[in-house]
Amino acid sequence: MEEAQLAKLSECDFVIVIDKSGSMGEEDMPGGRSRWDYMQETACAFTRDVCKLDADGVGVVLFSGASIVAEDGCNYDKVKQILSNNKPSGGTPLHSALEAAFKLAGKSDKKDFVLVFTDGVPDDKAAAADVIRRQTQKMNSDDELTVLFVQVGRDEAAGRYLKKLDDDLTGCKYDIVDAKTIDEAEKFGSTAELVLAAIAD
Repeated sequence: MEEAQLAKLSECDFVIVIDKSGSMGEEDMPGGRSRWDYMQETACAFTRDVCKLDADGVGVVLFSGASIVAEDGCNYDKVKQILSNNKPSGGTPLHSALEAAFKLAGKSDKKDFVLVFTDGVPDDKAAAADVIRRQTQKMNSDDELTVLFVQVGRDEAAGRYLKKLDDDLTGCKYDIVDAKTIDEAEKFGSTAELVLAAIAD
């Protein structure tokens, strides 16, 4: 990883948002694994990389219809433990998860990067979009906050929804959303490249 990339990443605080709705248990990923198991590898690798740059740890939001869990200052081991202590169930209240993530963001003068792993269409599509719109109105520059959605699984409706958030979300003060499939995300040579590409988009 080049020093310039590292310097850019060190300017950010990170929040990881993880969908643990029931559909994350579907076994349609390579090797017959569930979306939940497959996602954990990518989420843990991301956490390990960014924790090397962010000494105070990352924020984590775990969401399903049953609960929203939000914790700050998590290191790699803590994130692994949170994931191992949970399993998929319930609906997809993405709007509540984003609200929790934005509360964790903004804790310092650093820029914020929110990475959302999700596999499906949220329970309330309009509410999730509104949370993003409202957040952009509070911002003073377009690089204050970046939200990268990474789609887990092959749900075409989810893909269309996330693409719409990326390309067609109207009423925002700034364009802060990027969306990729997990396959696209994993093609990047490093976590740094993935993050920097999302910030630049």
